[in-house]
This record gives sequence, structure tokens and C-alpha cells, in this order.
Amino acid sequence: MSSFLERITTESATRGTKTCISGGEGVGKTSTAAYFPDPVFLVTAGEDSLGTLVQAGEIPATPAFPPMENWLDTCQALDELLESKKNPGTLVLDALDGFESLAAEHAKNTDFEGNRFKFLDYGKGWGVVADMWREFLSILDNITKQGTNVIILAHIEVKKMNSPDSMDYDRWQPAANKSVWALTSRWCDNILQLGCVQNVEKKDGKVKARGTGDRIMYTSPNPARVCKNRLGMEEQYLLGSSPEAAAKVITGTLNL
Repeated sequence: MSSFLERITTESATRGTKTCISGGEGVGKTSTAAYFPDPVFLVTAGEDSLGTLVQAGEIPATPAFPPMENWLDTCQALDELLESKKNPGTLVLDALDGFESLAAEHAKNTDFEGNRFKFLDYGKGWGVVADMWREFLSILDNITKQGTNVIILAHIEVKKMNSPDSMDYDRWQPAANKSVWALTSRWCDNILQLGCVQNVEKKDGKVKARGTGDRIMYTSPNPARVCKNRLGMEEQYLLGSSPEAAAKVITGTLNL
């Protein structure tokens, strides 16, 4: 049997990319992801953007699992995809906080007798959710090892950053519990944020922001937002005004 020293190599295993794309309501996260290569959507119940967009003719018919009603169904769907060897080009999870809610509900019912106060007591519930989330990300890891790109769509919120070496400040980041987001952010290769191009002007002592139909993607760490990439991207990219145009830019930068 060869030793580990003899098995040292410069080669690396190929796998799909792991990306979180966040943005505000209506910025086009779902519609853009529908134009990614060979997509399959996994959505939570109540996250009906995909169906609404298809029915309105805004995007083409897009393969999707039935909406996930609970955590066990979510894990089963991912296990079935993993075992089927179907290997879609892109697995899109819509959305991060929806799957987090399913995990929290399952933990509350199975470990805390369905009692919300017991779940929240001393953060015990979120500790259980964090363990569940590690297993969830491990399944997604195995899916990427089959060559599928995994995209997690996320809503966005303003969070206060407690800075140890300067004044505290607010920043945009994906909406999620802090323990869930800590695990997800480390897991991701790329964390991207979508927004609309805005023109801010001051007139008569009042500040006004005027939006445009053009969208923009942020890719790099910044005090105002949580982003990162491992592909040497530019700090930001203009995405145009259509989801198809946006998808073309994003898939190009991510090498999908």
C-alpha cells in the first residue's frame, strides 16, 4: 500500500461551483437563475417566484421539484438527485432563509417538543440547526462533486457590523441566522450581490435616489456588503436590463 507522501499531487478534483446570490425583492434573482445552464430548481413552499414568472411568460418553462413543505422532504429530494446521477448543469435553491426555516421548524418539533421558547432558550435550538445545516451542505458538496453547480439564492437584509478596530456600521448581507450564515459563507466559493443601478442626487437640501432598469452585480468584499469570489473577478459588473443578459454575464464570470 502506497504512503500518503507518495500520493502527493498537484492535481485537484474537478467539481461544480458553490455560489450564493443575494439581492432585494424584484431584482431578478430567480429569473436570472432560470437562464443558467441546464437548471433544476428546489424551492420552499411559499417561494412562488418561479411559477409566477413562468406563468407570466417572463422566463421559459423551467424544471423544478415540487415545493418543499418540510425539512425531511428537502433532504430526501437532494438525496434522490444525488443517487440518480442525473447531474443537472445547475441546482438552484430558492431561497436560503426558506430552507433555514424548514430546518428550524424540524429542530423545534423533534428536539424541543414543538416549544418555541425551549428552542430559543440559550440558543440551543440554533445549535441543533447548525448541526443539521452542516449535513445539508455536505449533501450539496457531494452534488457538486458530480459536476453540478449549486446556486443558493438569498434575500437580503441590513445587519450591524460590530467592528473591533473602528466604529460599528451597517451593511447588506444575505438574510439568515448568524450560525447558518457563518457555515454557508465559508462553504461558498462565491458570494455575489445583485442590485439596481441608482443615481443619488441632492436638490433643495433633500437627497433623492432614482433607480434605473439596469442591474449590477457586486463580487468583492466591501464595508457596505458581504461578497467574495475565488475567481479574480472585477469588483462589479453591469448586467443589463433583462434576466437573460444578466445570466450571460454571471455564467461567464463564474465559468459555468
